[in-house]
Parts: sequence; C-alpha cells; structure tokens
Amino acid sequence: MHQPRKRERFERTDVPRYNPHRTQIAIAVLVVVAVGLALLVHGLWERANASTHVGNQTLSAAIGEQSETTAADGYTVSNDVFTNVLMLTVDDIEADSPQLQKAQLLVMDASTHKGYLVTIPLDTKVSVNGSDTTLASCYDSQGAAGCLAPLSTATNVKVSHVVVATDAVWEKIASFKGSGLSAILGSSADILKTLETDMSMGDVTDTAELLQSIGVGNFSKQDAPGSEGDDGSGGTWFTVDATTLGVNVGLLTANA
Repeated sequence: MHQPRKRERFERTDVPRYNPHRTQIAIAVLVVVAVGLALLVHGLWERANASTHVGNQTLSAAIGEQSETTAADGYTVSNDVFTNVLMLTVDDIEADSPQLQKAQLLVMDASTHKGYLVTIPLDTKVSVNGSDTTLASCYDSQGAAGCLAPLSTATNVKVSHVVVATDAVWEKIASFKGSGLSAILGSSADILKTLETDMSMGDVTDTAELLQSIGVGNFSKQDAPGSEGDDGSGGTWFTVDATTLGVNVGLLTANA
C-alpha cells in the first residue's frame, strides 16, 4: 500500500507560534454561529442584515466556481459528508486593500463527527489565470473571492463557506464565551458588520449544529503538509501536499 510521503518541516516565519492566550479560531467560529442564532431566534436578522456583510453574494458566487475534490492514484474520495470553512484573517476589513494575515481551513466531518483546523501558509503556491503566485499576493490583487478557487485547487479541498474578519473581531467574539444572551445581543449587530461571509442564516444554523455535535475541544489542529521550493524569481513559495492533506483530514482514503 502506498504511503503518503512525509512532510518536510521548515521553520515558518509567517505562521504565528502557539500561544495559550491567543484566540482559538474554532472557538471564535462557534461563538459567531451562536451570535447568528441569537439574532435569528429573536427576530433581529432583518434589521441587522441591512448593514452587515453576511450573505455576501460575491463570495457565494466564488464558492460555485470551485472544482470537486479528486483522488490521486491509490486513493479514493471519502463518501463522508463534509463542511469546510475557509477562515481568512485580515488587518482591516473596511480598508480598500486589506492585508491577509492568516488563512485556516476548518474541516468538519458530519459522518464521523471529527473536526480539523488546518493552518495554510500565506506563501502557498496558487495558480491564477494560468500564472503561479502566492496566496498572499493573490489576496492582494483578487480579494477573498478571487483566491477561493485557486486555493481550493492547490489544496484539493472544496470550500463550503468563507468567513473574513480581523483578529480584533475574533477576540471580541471569543469574549462572549460564557456570557448571557443579553450581552451577545447587545453587540451582535456591530460584530456582524465587521466580518464578511457567504453564509445565510440557514447555513449558520446548519454549521452551528455541526460544530456543537463535534465539540470545539475535539478539533485536531495541524499545519498544512508540503514543502518550500524556489519560485523562480529568487524567492520561495510553499507547495501544499494535497494528497497528504486530504488523508490527514479524512477527505481521502488510501486504497487497500
């Protein structure tokens, strides 16, 4: 049986080191969902929707431009049901040209009730209109919507939903953990105005149920497997080992 090659390990300068005091993105997603559900339950969604970036149609259209996950020789695409959320952290979501600071994939397997949080290097090699570039450069020129299909191709992961926000927003959202409903409702509209997502309220509800069924503490955190290589211009970029990534998160299985 063919074994996935081992990932070459390099010291990453663009990936934050683990700090127990930093916001965990999986917890942030869970609380974002809780905020959305609170709005839904209390009939506030229509009022909030007028001034938020929820249900972004440009992101929704970009999701439809992706290809399906494929399997390399010796592997099979899993029949499990997955929800894959691309989390993009930027410096200023209201800026004309926000700078991408972090990219992560939240992979949730509804069939096995397993979850994975995968950090994607910002210098990941992607192809845009036939030309190779990095994820960060793609974001600079194309924005979140323009990078979605190229990143999906590079990782062989079909993204279900996208959320774009700043670190400050994640920290504010995470501060609601353990808070009462009144505290959440008091700030929910402001929070929803400072993030962008394709998700509708129906999507929010489905994601909430899946997150709760898996449990935030059960998510496996990992870096995307792959290796650095020469970009042909005196620099380097990171090539994701898409097959190993797929196996690591359950999207692919090795044939017996």
